[in-house]
Amino acid sequence: MNGFPLSPTPGVWILAVSATVAVQEKTPLAPCLPGPQGSTGMRGPQGPPGKQGPMGPKGVSGQPGPTGPQGSPGKCSPRQKSAFAVKLAKNYPAAKQPIIFHQILYNDQQHFDKARGIFTCQIPGVYYFGYNVELYRNTTVIQLMKNSQAVIGSYQTTLNSYENMSGSTVLKLEKGDKVWLEVNQESNGATHTSYFLGYLIFEI
Repeated sequence: MNGFPLSPTPGVWILAVSATVAVQEKTPLAPCLPGPQGSTGMRGPQGPPGKQGPMGPKGVSGQPGPTGPQGSPGKCSPRQKSAFAVKLAKNYPAAKQPIIFHQILYNDQQHFDKARGIFTCQIPGVYYFGYNVELYRNTTVIQLMKNSQAVIGSYQTTLNSYENMSGSTVLKLEKGDKVWLEVNQESNGATHTSYFLGYLIFEI
């Protein structure tokens, strides 16, 4: 039927159908032509910024940079100085008044008044004061005075021999404060080898 002869063999019929399909698949399609190209529209306004994204992982540390040049030394104010050391040089000073020391061992800042036997503070600070008195034969009382007030004192009685007594202290002084040594009895035995000294420890 339909122009094809009948065949008792089914395999021949199937082969004929397969050949027809293969011929149809190899027929090429006609190509499509592109439409006309339109003009580009105007750029719209920029939208609002989006939300900040999550922070990324920490990066690897870089290599340290080279060492910079050494800076110039800083300026600091010079430390102020105040010191004296004096020696009696004569026996038995007058009592109940500042002892006059006749020999100056050190007084570069001139803060110790040799004529009056008095140290006057010029630099507020903490000071050390000390004395050593050589005695002979008498009862002697020595007092370290600050602005007419006794701060420390030493008492000793000697017979027919030479003996030493000493004292020292640390005082906080304001500018204008005065410090001196004083013999508190008429019959004192302080001899010429006695000395008195003081110096600034630090300013305040």
